[in-house]
Amino acid sequence: MVYSINRRGSVDSFIIYKDDFAEISEIISRVNYCLRNQLGFSLVRVGDAENQVMAQGTIIAENEIAEIWWAEDENWTGVTLPNYPARDRLLDAVQKADIVGVLHQDEVFIWKPLTEAVFSHYNIKPRQLCYAFINTYLPKSDQFISLLQHYRLLLIGKAARSLALLLQEKYGIEVAGTISISNYSELEWVMEESSKLDFDLALISAGTNAVILAVELAAQGKVAIDLGRGMHLEFWE
Repeated sequence: MVYSINRRGSVDSFIIYKDDFAEISEIISRVNYCLRNQLGFSLVRVGDAENQVMAQGTIIAENEIAEIWWAEDENWTGVTLPNYPARDRLLDAVQKADIVGVLHQDEVFIWKPLTEAVFSHYNIKPRQLCYAFINTYLPKSDQFISLLQHYRLLLIGKAARSLALLLQEKYGIEVAGTISISNYSELEWVMEESSKLDFDLALISAGTNAVILAVELAAQGKVAIDLGRGMHLEFWE
């Protein structure tokens, strides 16, 4: 699919440099600091689906949205397109997030090139960047596992219950609760349910919705990480 680029001219074009990415040890240290000091913190990730949600109606013209193969399948990233309210909430969340994971690969337009186009169009300037696949590295980090063992977790996503059992049985990690989410329409319900639980850190696997949830939880003083497929058991076993 070839998109007709329709971006606002900008002197300050956003360009992704791998050298700007935070290392995993730096990220874990930041998470640890925020947990110890009870500070809100959000790590979110922008991949091809998030790029397409944010680009709808601008970089991706309205008449091109239907050509996105998953546009009518909410199971892919938790939202169907077009959905301009989701776009606006996602853009706001990415702007507010403490760390934003992005792709450095540019072989396909909907990877790095589309992130750069969207961020340039909306003048998004992330506070800090990391690699979008940090979600698959964290579960394999002994430092991260050790950190989790000292705090109460909330797991959000379809795999939440399965992961909760593994974390409790294998690592002795306390899981305060699990919440399943299927689509964008459940966001407010998930936030309401999370408010009933006593937890320190949320791990979220909810497609595009994870970005929005992570930032909203951080605004309530929680530490929240968009873990995506990093919640699959294979990364923890």
